[in-house]
Amino acid sequence: MHTVSFIGTGNVAYRLSLAFKQRGILVKYIHGRNHEEGVKLAGILNKIEYNLLGEKNITQFSNNITDLFNSDIILLTVSDSAIHEVENSLISAYKSLCQSNETIEEKKLIIAHTSGANPITMDNLHNLTFAVFYPLMTLSKIKPVEMKLVPFLLEAHDKSTEEVLISLVNQLGSEYKICNSDERLKTHASAVFISNFVNYLTGLAFKAGAPNQMFLMPLALETVRKAFLYEDPEKVQTGPAVRGDFSTIDKHLNVLKDMPEQREVYEFLTDKILKKYNKTK
Repeated sequence: MHTVSFIGTGNVAYRLSLAFKQRGILVKYIHGRNHEEGVKLAGILNKIEYNLLGEKNITQFSNNITDLFNSDIILLTVSDSAIHEVENSLISAYKSLCQSNETIEEKKLIIAHTSGANPITMDNLHNLTFAVFYPLMTLSKIKPVEMKLVPFLLEAHDKSTEEVLISLVNQLGSEYKICNSDERLKTHASAVFISNFVNYLTGLAFKAGAPNQMFLMPLALETVRKAFLYEDPEKVQTGPAVRGDFSTIDKHLNVLKDMPEQREVYEFLTDKILKKYNKTK
């Protein structure tokens, strides 16, 4: 069974580390700049003390980055802009440790970032191998997620590292796909449409639809479900714009006259749909 350590104490670290420990995977260390959050996360994880073999499974917060080399896998759950800096810090610490302790070179160590937008940034270096372990899901500390519903996009330089990443995903009960950095970046951009943009639009709808916004939830769920069920959202596009119903569009614009942000977005998207479906006044 492989052991894992985390660099980072944010949403992704929280959800992945908790999922690993719940499935008996040993999470050895949490390392990060936010000492308070790191200690807090380790404390939460230590409420799950034993792995599937009944062995004591204590997670520690460590300020010493070299402690993480006692793991098999280091997951970088840091911001995209910090990945390269953290990788360089690990390389520097690893080289220094090798000079004083030759036995460390006998062990292969996987360093994997969890970014959808960043490429696999380093070639393998001695016994350090770099990889990507990207969960294609919006993750947050405040909202639990069923990990078996989270697909992972994986990338590695060699087959043995790839197999280790696959074994981690299998232990989580999740699906995965092996894909290169270019393909993953395109998928990440698509995820911004389906998640971030939709959430932004939902926020606008909440304000425009008050006090009846909660009645919109069944519609939101059915809209996304239907789009994926038919494998082509264009086939199931509905609404006044696709019908060329300019009378209803004018009524909507009038009711939104005191909501400039909502009105601006409504006009922009309505214009795009009208042009797509060749509807003119």
